[in-house]
Amino acid sequence: MEIVEIYNDLLYSIGFDEEDLNEYDRVFKEWHDLDYLINFFTEHKSYIQSDFWIKAGLDPNNPEKSAQKVIDEADNLETYIKRIVHNCEKGLSPDFDDYFHFLGGKYKCLWSLEPVKSYGPYSPSLLRLYAIKLDSNCYLIVYGGIKLGSTIQDSPVLKDKVFNKIDVVLTFLKINGITESNDI
Repeated sequence: MEIVEIYNDLLYSIGFDEEDLNEYDRVFKEWHDLDYLINFFTEHKSYIQSDFWIKAGLDPNNPEKSAQKVIDEADNLETYIKRIVHNCEKGLSPDFDDYFHFLGGKYKCLWSLEPVKSYGPYSPSLLRLYAIKLDSNCYLIVYGGIKLGSTIQDSPVLKDKVFNKIDVVLTFLKINGITESNDI
């Protein structure tokens, strides 16, 4: 496992040994892979048959349309993250502390290395990035995915990955004495 710098002193990403790409690059590649997205929406069709997702523009009978929505949202999210980086460098808002929100749940009592989540730029957002806060405006991306349920536990793929990835990275950070960005 390694920590990869994405944006100087602001955004890092974990690189898991079993993956070729760090999580930031992996997730954006996945969110732009039309074949992967079509398969995802075909396999999880039942999740998008709700009035909520249909009103949001997903079509359970047209996985290509749903896939295109993810690609568009991912493009806008990449642009938004670049704007946040610029804002952080200039001391402007919104910054990463505005962008990320505490995950809560089983992590609500942590005082350092706090797990956080972010949403894509659309409302409702399909995209999620999960990270660990190292310092003010300094975050380590640990996972990302498409959220189709009202909670992580109700979302395909996320329910099996998010908490596991966070726990593995928290253990890695603690074993290596990383409690803030200066320790990287």
